[in-house]
Amino acid sequence: MLARYVQLTVALLVMPVAAAESPAMQAAYQQAAQFFYPKVQPLVLNAELPFYWQQQGYWFSRQEADGRRFYFTDSLQQAPKQLDMAELSRALGADATLDADKLQIRLSRTEQHWQATLQYQQQSWRCQLASAYQCQMVAAPTAVISPDQRWQLDSVGHNLQLTDVNSGQTQQLTTDGSADYAWGELNDWYQLDALNGVAQPPKRSTQFVWSDDSRFAATFVLDRRTMPTLHMLQNLPPQGYTAVLHSYKRALPGDDRRSHYQLAIVDTQSGKVSMTQLPPLETTQNWGDVSWHPDGFFYLVARERGMRALTLWQIAPTGEASIKWQERSEQFLDYAKHGIAWLDGDQFVFSSERDGWNHLYLQHADGKTQQLTKGDFVVRQLHGIDKANRQLYFSASGRERGDPYFRYLYRINLDGTELTLLTPEYADHQVSLSPDWQYFYDSYSRVDLPTVSTVRQSKDGQLLHTLAVADDTALRATDWQPPEPVTVLARDGKTPLYGLLYKPLNFDPAKRYAVVQHMYAGPHTIISAKRFSRAFANTETPIAQLGVVVLNLDPLGTAHRSRAFHLHSYKNLGDIGGPDYISGLKQLAAKRPYLDLNRVGAYGHSAGGYDAARAVLKYGDVYKVAVSSAGNHDHRMSKAWWPEMWMGMPAEGDHYDSNSNMTLAHQLNGKLLLATGDLDNNVNPANSLRLAAAIQAANRDVDLLVLANKDHDLREDSYFTRRRWDYFVQHLVGETPPAFFQLSN
Repeated sequence: MLARYVQLTVALLVMPVAAAESPAMQAAYQQAAQFFYPKVQPLVLNAELPFYWQQQGYWFSRQEADGRRFYFTDSLQQAPKQLDMAELSRALGADATLDADKLQIRLSRTEQHWQATLQYQQQSWRCQLASAYQCQMVAAPTAVISPDQRWQLDSVGHNLQLTDVNSGQTQQLTTDGSADYAWGELNDWYQLDALNGVAQPPKRSTQFVWSDDSRFAATFVLDRRTMPTLHMLQNLPPQGYTAVLHSYKRALPGDDRRSHYQLAIVDTQSGKVSMTQLPPLETTQNWGDVSWHPDGFFYLVARERGMRALTLWQIAPTGEASIKWQERSEQFLDYAKHGIAWLDGDQFVFSSERDGWNHLYLQHADGKTQQLTKGDFVVRQLHGIDKANRQLYFSASGRERGDPYFRYLYRINLDGTELTLLTPEYADHQVSLSPDWQYFYDSYSRVDLPTVSTVRQSKDGQLLHTLAVADDTALRATDWQPPEPVTVLARDGKTPLYGLLYKPLNFDPAKRYAVVQHMYAGPHTIISAKRFSRAFANTETPIAQLGVVVLNLDPLGTAHRSRAFHLHSYKNLGDIGGPDYISGLKQLAAKRPYLDLNRVGAYGHSAGGYDAARAVLKYGDVYKVAVSSAGNHDHRMSKAWWPEMWMGMPAEGDHYDSNSNMTLAHQLNGKLLLATGDLDNNVNPANSLRLAAAIQAANRDVDLLVLANKDHDLREDSYFTRRRWDYFVQHLVGETPPAFFQLSN
């Protein structure tokens, strides 16, 4: 035992000497440090422009040389006004002009004037932006006012309260509410709002949907009473020397003790709350898919457990409910692609993958279904219907030549004719339509094209205003170069896959480089950047400066392609795209001899942490080194809805066991670093601890890094980032990292 302590002491003493003898690696770390996420982000102005429509006008904020500026206008025919920060600061009682970036400013248009809501001195404020700005402190907005401005509905102490705005009289509508039986409160993601030595009750937002005549409001009660509890142990609390136990409610896959919503209708005339006849709703419910109609009914699209069905319910104010339409799958319905838009009370447009691609369909009043879009492309977002012109606006990818992930805006008639491309530039287009459908905001970019933020005309896509072009002057001064887009064939030898290669600034094609792959096989998203904002602010660019080439690749089973492409990962997350990755590496190396496939590593976070660990466990003949952070290594330990959607139910077979990283622990031959925050209430730390224990039980070596008082987000954690760099430099590049390199953010 004494020899081990002596050996450690000697190692610590000699490491700085070794680092000092490697000035090239010290320089590489300095180069990587300038691209560390918190440092590189400020080097580009207006990489993504906040923009919002308001009635016939809009507002946006823009980064300028002397700071962020806010602009607003009532119409496109008027030049935008600039928010006067000096006047706003005076109205807030500040002694000097405040920094707009620190106020969380949001603008909105009322019938009388523009107003700003913001945070100042830990309080919420509302400021009227008339000729002389006036500000007043307001309570955090949880109440929702009825359309006629007479009623205010709120959740106070977990119970419903209805207030007559004119008289100020308040009615207590419910009295049985509690933190786990909460009226009108949305289920939150993490359950814990803050950790300061004591677990805090969640601060939930409210949800009330008023009928147009202001008589009825739809809401719900959130029931978490039977849910099981997960725990985290905070060993380093802010005060004292005793570890603190933090607990939160979380159902696991297959668990019937789950949270759910029960829909209710509030009648302002009688003050009665009526429970509806709907079955309990999943707490993944999308409250954007709800609306009151002129026929007096409330409509709601409910998500079934595991996302195997979407059901459109028609609900009477008295609570009676009936099914109007349903879409069902034996596997899953991709919630990210789902959309619905009403033409009138009896007809609506919905999206479906029923023909193998996500397309749009018109459901007629007589029950007939008409397909509006067809072809080998993916409708990514249904923006809505211009009812006056009977035209539909949507974003889609894969229809134009080139990268099949780029989104473009289209318009089509409701009879399926005259499909029109409105954004022809070869780029990814992120758009939003004006309320009257006459204009749209278009922010487009590529990894090699700084973002262009514009306002355009809907009828023909004509450019009206350029609000900003991302300024990358400071970034280019670092000699930064965009990643190289690459294309390979999948394991089937015919399906094209797309990715990116990140190279060091001093790249020399005559040299040989180790390959590090950033993994995230989803399956709800992709890993490869498509927009400029992700091309420069990422984890890949700094790692490449350490003398490696970093690869992103989106394999079979990931999102935004055909249904068959996506289904490859269903009940098969453990595949992680490995055969596609390995085939792709060989194809790339055949044309790029600088790629050294004898030195391949992987890293990833969350679901990507699962992938990276599995790469070195399952495909250890290729992947020699891996860094896995916050990995969900056994899907039976994850939040229920996510694996139930992508893996089905545990009772349906042994696939949860075969897809668990724990079952492969005995196969570890390479180097694996597991990292977790001890307060990660998204992917509980037990995931990493259990995998480490399984590897130890198999008598294999594993490195475990537990980060005190850290939650799930490690992107800006300088210590973990440096340790990840060190791990690849030491075990993959084969050099000694600089000792205790100081990476600040």
